[in-house]
Amino acid sequence: MTGLKQQVVAASGLVGDWFSAVYADLVEMAADCERELNAVRGAQSRLTEKHLRAIQPSAAEFLERHSIPEAAGIVLGPGIANDDSGAIEWWRRGDSGNTNRIIFTLSPDVAGFYDFVTYHWFADVVSSGKPAIQGPYLDYAGMDQYIMTSMVPLSLNGIVIGTAGCDTEIRALETVMMPILRQIPADAALVSEFDRIVVGNSGRFVVGNRVKNLTEDSIRVDIPGHDLGLQLVAAPRAHRF
Repeated sequence: MTGLKQQVVAASGLVGDWFSAVYADLVEMAADCERELNAVRGAQSRLTEKHLRAIQPSAAEFLERHSIPEAAGIVLGPGIANDDSGAIEWWRRGDSGNTNRIIFTLSPDVAGFYDFVTYHWFADVVSSGKPAIQGPYLDYAGMDQYIMTSMVPLSLNGIVIGTAGCDTEIRALETVMMPILRQIPADAALVSEFDRIVVGNSGRFVVGNRVKNLTEDSIRVDIPGHDLGLQLVAAPRAHRF
């Protein structure tokens, strides 16, 4: 293994450790939300808006544990709550340390309709029962920022009813990832499952662009831990004269 490959592998371990900690707490948050929803709904078959408010403490606790994610909560598929369009109970970190609920437009007949069931972070997680991550993308309907969305399955009495997760602004994620990438003596980037650049340590890798024009001596290493499709890519820097 070359010296550069060793450094990329070491960096991938640090990145994997960070994501593993986030996803471990998302799994715990999902379990807490399940307990809270079961406790408040009683014998009712469908969840109501009042029931969904009960998960706020769990979202707030997750955001208290993790300073980088910006918002957290749950997303329910159509037919689970009284609103047949589905439901989103999403809480964003406030400036004073409190949490504020984000309102989404879930009616297809209204401008700004947020068709969340088509998103990778919902459709794939619900169908596979496995965690996922999506981004970077501009979430105009929700946070209006360049973000990554991390999700795990949310179950109720053994049945997957939606997802539980968090949004992380790319600028915040950079504060964690950039110091790791700068340890690599090459142009390096964290890239998504779909080869989108998440964070890069040079102008060669611009956030949101696809990775392209890699040379044969470039290196790709999978991020260990949860199978999220994330990789580190490193390319030797061109000599400057």
